[in-house]
Amino acid sequence: MALVSIEHPPFIPMKRPILILTSAFGEGHNAAARNLAEALRKQDPERQVEVRDLFAEAYGPLYKIAQKNYFFFINHFPGLWSWFYKYLHHSEEAPSQVAIFRRAARLLRQSITEKQPAVIASTYPGYNHLLDHLDGRENRPYKTVTVVTDSISINSLWYRGHSDCFIVPNEATAVVMEKAGVPRAKLHVTGFPVPAVFEKLQGERLPPDPPKFRPRVLYLVNPGQKNAAEILKKLCSVEGVDLSVACGRDEALRETLQLIANSFARPLKVEGWMSDLPERIASSHLIVAKAGGATVQECLAAGTPLVMSQVIPGQEEGNAELLESAECGCTAITPQAVASAVRYAFSHGASAWKNWTANAKKIGKPDGAAAGARLLLNEAESL
Repeated sequence: MALVSIEHPPFIPMKRPILILTSAFGEGHNAAARNLAEALRKQDPERQVEVRDLFAEAYGPLYKIAQKNYFFFINHFPGLWSWFYKYLHHSEEAPSQVAIFRRAARLLRQSITEKQPAVIASTYPGYNHLLDHLDGRENRPYKTVTVVTDSISINSLWYRGHSDCFIVPNEATAVVMEKAGVPRAKLHVTGFPVPAVFEKLQGERLPPDPPKFRPRVLYLVNPGQKNAAEILKKLCSVEGVDLSVACGRDEALRETLQLIANSFARPLKVEGWMSDLPERIASSHLIVAKAGGATVQECLAAGTPLVMSQVIPGQEEGNAELLESAECGCTAITPQAVASAVRYAFSHGASAWKNWTANAKKIGKPDGAAAGARLLLNEAESL
């Protein structure tokens, strides 16, 4: 009897997943992780992408207490936070202290064992040191990518842990990290991973044309900002602008600010969480907010100037330096200075605003998430 040859389809290996690790100590880490994951799923729908906050999963209520303490210190004791930030930057012992987070380490080991990721990307520096503690620095069965979420004033914790490459938001940050000893070949200036919608939004806003079309000013209130009420009072006194205010998910703060807003001749609605924040940033002529990594980069991606009403010592000082050196906005810490900055932006035919806007469009990277996703996929394929 003749043998029948049966052809089998070629073996196609399953694509190994990409694991993105984040932390909620500052919105920039979560925003970068979210936007990268979305871009990865769009570029490679067949590959599993998972975003995890292992510290939140491991420590639950204690994690939330730590978050509250973090925001309390940065808002009320910035000098003390500045000292702690510098301690972490210079301390030789700080990287090894991640060993105390045993529960988070166990979750990370479990995830690596079960998922067998091709790439582990971290938007928070603590994870690199946790991986060093678990797997050492050599012969790992996965690639590691660090997504740096701030600019210029980069704490050494970002690069003292092992990483195969770094995604950085701009060339100025790459220069700082190279001078600190990071090989240039590991540094990739892809831009901060902002929401992909910014690729379509830049340039759609009409310039202000008072009194027919008044400048739109959006005040984004940072939770816990102690002078928020006074800033709002001063902004409400600025003539000739359309003011909007949002304060995230802090309902108590929203109610307090709404009472202040109701007392003015031109009452306005204080909003909470904005699901369409990218569109609101792009349609506004000027943003007033703290110098967070995500906020600064989203404003640049939209070509919208920013008045920075708060700069956290350490990690946000570089964000402010980036914005001011490129003339894309200014720092105004006191309520009176904020109001004066808004008036200045739109005085003399809005000449300052026009200059800030043109510069922001030059350095903004609305495709940062897509570029970062391509790099992660390249790293995955290199295995």
